[in-house]
Amino acid sequence: MDQGTNMAHDVFISHSHHDKIAADLVCACLEARKIRCWIAPRDILPGMTWGKAIVDAIGESGLMVLIFSTQSNKSVQVLREVERAVNKGIAILPVRLEDVAPSGDLEYFLSITNWLDAITAPIERHLDQVAETARMILQRARERRGGNQ
Repeated sequence: MDQGTNMAHDVFISHSHHDKIAADLVCACLEARKIRCWIAPRDILPGMTWGKAIVDAIGESGLMVLIFSTQSNKSVQVLREVERAVNKGIAILPVRLEDVAPSGDLEYFLSITNWLDAITAPIERHLDQVAETARMILQRARERRGGNQ
């Protein structure tokens, strides 16, 4: 069986709590296009620890969409999520909300990743491009995983 068929979600959305509005808009856009998302705190089940929920969700994802801003650039939690995705070989789609370069460890993890700029407000202008890019990345991942099935 293809691994993708038993995933509860396709995309893990990483974001700083300061960027919750943008993250929720991206999530709603993707889900409207039948791309299943996991986003905190919405999808952390009662009784689960935050860390385990995050690690499990990243591991079950085909793609991480990183909502990138000054705030996420400084977030230790976002850094941990990105490190987990890189460690597990999960593609990352950074959606840059501000004209800021990644610093420190994020620069290391994201240096070879192509960015999607959503700097020009409002973010709604960029949602179709985010969704289409996510769909293409997920399709390529599925083809690599289960192309011979």
